[in-house]
Amino acid sequence: MKQQLTKEEIQFIDTYLKKSGVEFIDVRIEMIDHVASEIENRLEENSTSSFYDEFKLYMIQHKKSLLKNINKYRFTLCSKILKQFIKNLFENTVLICFTLLIIKGLVLNSIIAISIEDLKLYFIFILGSSIFLSTLFPLIWFRNQQISVMKLAAVVCYFINYVLFRLIATLVDTNFIYYSIFILLISWVNISFVYTQVEYVKLYKNKFQLS
Repeated sequence: MKQQLTKEEIQFIDTYLKKSGVEFIDVRIEMIDHVASEIENRLEENSTSSFYDEFKLYMIQHKKSLLKNINKYRFTLCSKILKQFIKNLFENTVLICFTLLIIKGLVLNSIIAISIEDLKLYFIFILGSSIFLSTLFPLIWFRNQQISVMKLAAVVCYFINYVLFRLIATLVDTNFIYYSIFILLISWVNISFVYTQVEYVKLYKNKFQLS
C-alpha cells in the first residue's frame, strides 16, 4: 500500500517552499501536491528510507528546476480554475441560483415596468457583487496570505464584464428582450465565477487552516 504523507510532513514541505521564496499559497499547494506525490513514490520504492531523507535528496536534485517553474504552476492553477468555472456553470447550486434570478426578474417585471436603464443599474450591481464576493472578500479573509489567482481575479472579472457590456450590450441597447437575455447570461457567468472562488477559498482554508 502506498504510504501517504502525514499532515505534519505536508506542512514541512509548505514551510520549506515558503522559506525558499514561493510566496503564493495557491502556487505552493500545486507544488506541494507534486512534491508530495514524488516523495510518496520514493518511499514506496525504498520502504527503509524516511520522509526527511527522501525530501532532502529530492530537493538536492530538483529544487532549482522546481523554483524555476513557478510560472508553470501558476498557469496550471489558472487552467484548473477555468475548467472548474466552466464545469460549475452546470452545477446544481449555480443553476438553482440562476433559476431563482429568472423567477425574481419575471415577478418584478409583472409588478413594475422594468426599463433598459433599470437593467443597466442591475448589471452594475451584479458586477460589484461578483467582484466583492469572489475576490475582495477572500482577499480580506486571507489578508495575511499571498494568493496568486485571487489577486488577479478582480481584474479578470472586471475586464470580462466590461468587454461583454461594451461589445454585446451596445448591440442590443435598444431591444429590451435581447438586453434582458444578455443580463441573465452574464449573471449566470458571474454566479459560476463566485461559486468557483468560494470553492477555492474553502480548499485553502481547510487544507492549511488559513484565516
